[in-house]
Amino acid sequence: MNILICSVGRRVQLIDYFKKELNKVKGKVIAVDCDNTAPALYHADIYEIVPRIDHPEYIQHLKRICQKYHIKGILTLIDPELSLLTRYKEEFKKEGIQMIISDRKVIDICYDKYLTFQFLQENNLPSVPTYIDLNEVTEELNSGNLEFPLIVKLKNGSGSIGIHKVTNRQELESLLTPNHKFIVQPFMQGSEYCVECYVDIISKKTTSFFSKRKLNMRAGETDKSVVVKDPVLHILTKKLITSLGPVGPVDIDFFKTEEGYVISEINPRFGGGYPYAYEMGQNFIKDIMNNLNGFSNVPYANYLGEYEEGKTMVRYDQFVVLT
Repeated sequence: MNILICSVGRRVQLIDYFKKELNKVKGKVIAVDCDNTAPALYHADIYEIVPRIDHPEYIQHLKRICQKYHIKGILTLIDPELSLLTRYKEEFKKEGIQMIISDRKVIDICYDKYLTFQFLQENNLPSVPTYIDLNEVTEELNSGNLEFPLIVKLKNGSGSIGIHKVTNRQELESLLTPNHKFIVQPFMQGSEYCVECYVDIISKKTTSFFSKRKLNMRAGETDKSVVVKDPVLHILTKKLITSLGPVGPVDIDFFKTEEGYVISEINPRFGGGYPYAYEMGQNFIKDIMNNLNGFSNVPYANYLGEYEEGKTMVRYDQFVVLT
């Protein structure tokens, strides 16, 4: 069994985990990226350099790679490519290649932060208040429902790119120009939490569940975190997954406020902090391999999991010298 992972970037440890699991069954992980200095490329069994995802021949390049290496499954590690690949799920499926990606409707909701907010509101799920119209923001400020500082971020942003903390109306108005691509949210004061789970591609049931509290963030990724086991967080996640219907790995961010948890973002892909879940026994890769072999995984029976609450993960950097 060979799996193609796209836009691997710096996700070295994740590639190492895939390689470890696939090599057990004489399978290989093939990694691709448009940047030949992407470190994770050099940890895969095989790597290839491809065009950017907006190149008109990008999909054809992937198809050739799939044929060349007898690929059985594909996934990507970046949000913009999820939006691209989900459109071709059925096309690749006809060739016997399974995309480990949610359907287009799910991807569209998760990638657009305003659509995420609307979805959460429609399904009675707690969310961070989100605005897209300057007039509405101004009204909320005047009424006292909003106050500075505010967070302004791209509707389709990823990895903390394009995030601004604004402290006055002049800064706000300079960003929210006509045809702007930003959303506005209050600056949240609560602790940040994350749930990572795997939703079986065949049964559509959650088969792995892992939750943690974030202690420190760097460049949009969790740098330090500690395991938590909270039944409220579990119930909320279960309701979200049931309402949304994603498949594959899902990474969900929360804030815990005085009123309780609110959902911040939904990422239908491997999150940057997944290595912590893997080390605690949540093996999404094995679940993926079972699905690709036509077997559904056993739904998890206990959100408490077989891992110890209170363990802390800390991350550090390594390097690769290229010749």
